[in-house]
Amino acid sequence: MIEKVWRYIEEQHMLSEHDYVVAGVSGGADSVCLLYMLLELRKRKDFTIHVVHINHMIRKEAGEDAAYVESLCKMHDLPFTLVCRDVEKEAKERQLSTEEAGRQIRYEAFYQVIQEYAGERRGRIAVAHNKNDCCETFLFHLFRGSGLQGLSGIRPVRGDIIRPILCLERSEIEAYLREKRISFCIDKTNFEDNYTRNRIRHHILPIASEEISGNAIGHISDACERISEAYELIADLTKEAYRDCVQTDEKGTHVLEKPFRELHTTLQGYCLREALAGVAGSSKDLEAVHVQQLCALMDKQCGRQLHLPYDVIAWREYEGIRLEKLQKRQKTESVEFLIGEDERKKLESGELVSITLSKQEKLEISLKKADACKNIVQKTYTKWINYDRIENSIVVRKRKKGDFLTINSFYQKKSLKAYFIDKKVPREDRDSIWLMADGSHVMWVLADRISSFYKVSESTENILEINYIRRT
Repeated sequence: MIEKVWRYIEEQHMLSEHDYVVAGVSGGADSVCLLYMLLELRKRKDFTIHVVHINHMIRKEAGEDAAYVESLCKMHDLPFTLVCRDVEKEAKERQLSTEEAGRQIRYEAFYQVIQEYAGERRGRIAVAHNKNDCCETFLFHLFRGSGLQGLSGIRPVRGDIIRPILCLERSEIEAYLREKRISFCIDKTNFEDNYTRNRIRHHILPIASEEISGNAIGHISDACERISEAYELIADLTKEAYRDCVQTDEKGTHVLEKPFRELHTTLQGYCLREALAGVAGSSKDLEAVHVQQLCALMDKQCGRQLHLPYDVIAWREYEGIRLEKLQKRQKTESVEFLIGEDERKKLESGELVSITLSKQEKLEISLKKADACKNIVQKTYTKWINYDRIENSIVVRKRKKGDFLTINSFYQKKSLKAYFIDKKVPREDRDSIWLMADGSHVMWVLADRISSFYKVSESTENILEINYIRRT
């Protein structure tokens, strides 16, 4: 078995000369086997072994496990670090399951030891996953509806993390320990069916091995490896496709419909998953159903939205789908600038009225006699308004319910909402657009069109000239 593990380590390029290997040893059969494998392999390759044991402070027997692991380290003259953490308490603080919090705490401890002791040497974290663990992970993800990445099982190398005994089945590990008369600790919680993985371990895998195929675990493990190879190819293709159809800016992550439609359906799904994981900040708990929902959103009308894990919201836009964290959306403050009686007196006396809308935007407004103006201004940022038709106080503001404008010479009304939809103005931009309004009647959508009712005509006597100045 040592030869088998040695070949596996060499094939996967897990260890090099002078590496500093932090071994996570719980005291159970798998981790004790890992430790003895590393001790044997150290005879062939010069590397350092530093054992780390985490006491999760959940079981009464945890102190005994720690003492046993420490005794092994003294027996083999190995550096030993004991880390005691109240995992259940920290799980509540981190708002995680106990299992996930324990995993995070373990790896934080492993990396801390590398940082403190490895120095210039390359740090490696050796953990004791085996073939059975890989199969359990595969079935767990399969039953939950995972994609190919989840069905890849457990990888032998992931960054600094190595799994030297992933090539062994649990039965091989237990047989080796019996043969060598090596004792190990027994975690009674492993025999309980409180966790999904334990039910897979105790019921599903044994039935598969006993009643379907004696080599079921080996076959599943081989399938995981083939799926992993296929996923690596798809991952490379996805990176290229992602660059073509996904863009990120201050408003969120945008999946552009046109290049997205040109992709193979498989790559469409992976691009959506990558985009969602990027906005969510994690791919954990993202399932195939979430990708399917995003795909379906692309076929729906603009304005439709979808709520996803991690408070991510997806919006169907004119050019595709936008993803963002829900808490990042903020309502635009209700700010209004009133051009009241005092301002009108200034205008009528020939003064220029200036309104600062923001650090980058301001309006300069003046009143002119129509007979002194020959050609109507046709500029995007400068407009003439028929001052004689203004009935109420002039207000510069953002949109409100009931806003409308007139769209032709018959003064037919159109709601501002319908106007924005026709103009394909993104939904998230509509609340930030400045308007000049006469009550609910929008005279000018700044940097866009003016209402037909307020256009200058031959009968106009007074013209309100508005210059919208916007600095970028």
